[in-house]
Amino acid sequence: MKRKIAALLMACMLALPLVAGCSSNATEQKPAENKDEQQQQVEPQATEREITDMAGRTVTIPTEVNSVYCAVPTGEAMVATLSPEKIIGWVNEPSAAAMEYLPENLASMPVIGGWMGQQVTANMEDIITLDPDIIIYVGTDGSLGNDDVPDQIQKETGIPVVCASSALERTAEVYRTLGDWIGEAERGEELATYYETKLADVVEKIDAIPDSERPRVYYAENSDGLATDPAGSSHTEVLDYCKVTNVADVEMKSGQGRTEVSIEQVIAWNPELILCHSGFVLADDITSNPQWADIQAVKDGEVYTTPAVPFNWFDRPPNVMRLMGIQWFATVCYPDIDIDINQETKDFYKLFYKMDLSDEQVESLLNQNQLSFE
Repeated sequence: MKRKIAALLMACMLALPLVAGCSSNATEQKPAENKDEQQQQVEPQATEREITDMAGRTVTIPTEVNSVYCAVPTGEAMVATLSPEKIIGWVNEPSAAAMEYLPENLASMPVIGGWMGQQVTANMEDIITLDPDIIIYVGTDGSLGNDDVPDQIQKETGIPVVCASSALERTAEVYRTLGDWIGEAERGEELATYYETKLADVVEKIDAIPDSERPRVYYAENSDGLATDPAGSSHTEVLDYCKVTNVADVEMKSGQGRTEVSIEQVIAWNPELILCHSGFVLADDITSNPQWADIQAVKDGEVYTTPAVPFNWFDRPPNVMRLMGIQWFATVCYPDIDIDINQETKDFYKLFYKMDLSDEQVESLLNQNQLSFE
């Protein structure tokens, strides 16, 4: 019995170093694991990243963008639907009519001007004081690559300037791109998908219209209606998508466009339909002017004003509302086309502006009766 007890004691004594060794190893490994965890916790996150904008420029922007200034009104219209809380300044003060459809925070934003074709109203010091995380500059595909304004703004303000395209056909791409740059990728994808789907659908319906049914259209601009833009201009993209015949046989001007014409030229063109840009002239201004009385469109009552709230549905600025402009103008030009414009308007404003429109609001939007800017 005593031998068994002695043997047991001896076995326990021999096992003690092994247990101690295991305990020692465990103790030694734990600090190593904690050290790795500490390194991971203190490793700094990148605060900047490099992107290539739509003008092909390489720009370093913050990884987190919380504030945006749009140097061009076209950009404002897009960011207002993408992430309105990040806009911190306006190029032009929005009208009271526009603010009925925009988030309340935008009503209190300062107006600091911007770049609009050849017209520049912005002050660099005001932009520096505003101190946005990035500045968004929008232009036509043809001008962006040759435009030195973005680099000038960036150099003078020290704030990253990113360029995006104003081309209607690239709207979905711009939503995805801007969504990535300003940290709103999911929202950007949602709007982009809707845009490209709806655009493809309406284009298919317009393409099915026989050429014989496509009206001859005059696009009236300036306060007297005697300025216009020809087919192929960035200012007439909606007309081009609707496949109408633009009667304006005039020079295509760059920048602000608007080639001046005479009433005699318009009479000679004798359009079947006149579309008035609501930034300058209303349908009533044309139909009540005896100079226009003998033109076919006036005699037939085919004179219309572009919807313009919260941003113009056609142009100036060329913006996201052009999708609605195409659908609305298609119903004007082709009354039998399969487009429920009232429902399309409600669906668009629900998604892009997060508004549930009443029937009265839809009617007001579609029947423009006031100038959108003066």
